[in-house]
Amino acid sequence: MNKMRLTRDKKWFFQFFPYHQMYMDNELVKGWVSINYLTDGETRYWEYEKSGKVPVCGKGMLWLTIIPDDRSRCIGTYILPNRRVSAWYIDVIEEVGIDEDGMVYYLDKYLDVILTPQGDVCVQDRDELEAAYESGELSTAQYEAALREGELILEELASDIEKTEEFCIKVLEKAEEMIAEDRFTIFLDIDGVLDVFDSGLELQQLIPEAVQDLKVLAERTMADVVVVSDWRYGASPFREKAKEKGLNGHIRHWDYLVETFEEAGIPIKDVTPWEDGLTCRTEEIKKYLADHPYIKRYVILDDCFSDRYESDKEVQSHLVFVDALKGLQREDCVAACEIMNRQ
Repeated sequence: MNKMRLTRDKKWFFQFFPYHQMYMDNELVKGWVSINYLTDGETRYWEYEKSGKVPVCGKGMLWLTIIPDDRSRCIGTYILPNRRVSAWYIDVIEEVGIDEDGMVYYLDKYLDVILTPQGDVCVQDRDELEAAYESGELSTAQYEAALREGELILEELASDIEKTEEFCIKVLEKAEEMIAEDRFTIFLDIDGVLDVFDSGLELQQLIPEAVQDLKVLAERTMADVVVVSDWRYGASPFREKAKEKGLNGHIRHWDYLVETFEEAGIPIKDVTPWEDGLTCRTEEIKKYLADHPYIKRYVILDDCFSDRYESDKEVQSHLVFVDALKGLQREDCVAACEIMNRQ
């Protein structure tokens, strides 16, 4: 039997998309539910007799997975940007568990059922189930249980496809209610991340490629960007204080940052606090997190020139160290995605 993780980080390589998992116990379902948001990528299709070409992944789609406790099935639901189901891929499974990194997995017991809203019903991999039984990999009890579960899937899900779609969309709505405030946050330094600092320049120059990589990261992860750099001293909450302290250079840098981000299409959600009692960036971020307790998933992009975050190991575990001589690189963005989906 094959071990399948709900992050879909093996066969489908969805690990760089936003992923959420939760255990539900309500009137709809008791069991594990997960969502993979596909915020980028080309559309891929499968083809069936009644529905024709069916999109199963692509930008704007999402994968909803439901594993009910009282059944031996994993209901993979492919949902279009208009929130209609394009297809279901339902695995007959043996067990459910949690990996060391917190990700839910299941053991695939070969037999699969594919459904479409147009009425396609396809039972697949019966030959693999038979081969596993004949080889002794599956016992008679396991083999017969898989066949019974396949029959139940046809009876309970394929017999009334409109009811099945309504059920899945309701589970999706409930799941999204649970994660509504679980947005990913990027705490962003500027010098050494979006530029290579040059002490000879009065106004530092942002690296276009680094800005573009940040834009892709923020869009792909649906993230809020919170600026932690000293450039934030020029932001509206601190502008007068900056003038009083003679930090006019920070004001010019902030205006340049805002203009560049507006052109690139990167919204700045907020800035971290600037208070006399906060002595390092770690404390500033901890204060921001305390003031915004709904933030659970976050990453810090920093070259660590002024703070290596060693004073708080939990905060430091969210750090992606950016090489100040290169600025933000694609591998830094990949590392940020991995932190985002860490359970």
